[in-house]
Amino acid sequence: MKNAALPLVSLRLLLTVFLLSSLLTACGFKLRGAVELPADIKKIYLAGPKHSELLRELRTLLAHSSEVVSQRSEADAILTIVKEEADNRTLSVDSRGKVRESEKQYSVIFNLQKADGSVLLENESMLLVRDFINDENDIIGRTNESGVIEQELKRDAAQQILRRLQAVQVNQATQ
Repeated sequence: MKNAALPLVSLRLLLTVFLLSSLLTACGFKLRGAVELPADIKKIYLAGPKHSELLRELRTLLAHSSEVVSQRSEADAILTIVKEEADNRTLSVDSRGKVRESEKQYSVIFNLQKADGSVLLENESMLLVRDFINDENDIIGRTNESGVIEQELKRDAAQQILRRLQAVQVNQATQ
């Protein structure tokens, strides 16, 4: 009796999985990764500080959507990181004057131009902020957390830059 019910349970499970997956696609769910850039921006040249972690992150994210070229002359568009800056700020101190809460700030200014020199995005800026609590008993953990937060800020900045590139109206900018 139990062996006869097993195929029926398997069939129900398979049907449920199929139904749920079709519902996910119907609601517009997409896996992260590729970003749909405008059709005129398929080859991008990245310009900016040579050893920038932000540029490395952008290169990785853009690899799913377009081709990152090594020569400016081969590109449809040039994304330039004009300025990036990281800063720390003290939010609160304890009674002995030791820092209890800090804030990490990461600011980026970038622009996007077509290969012919027409400006698609002119000096867009963004400021990302994260705060964290300093535990005076865990100095190593605090240092590691600070580094992790800085990497997350750069990753978030790269994703926000891609979302802004995705929203660019190429045809309107060139007219």
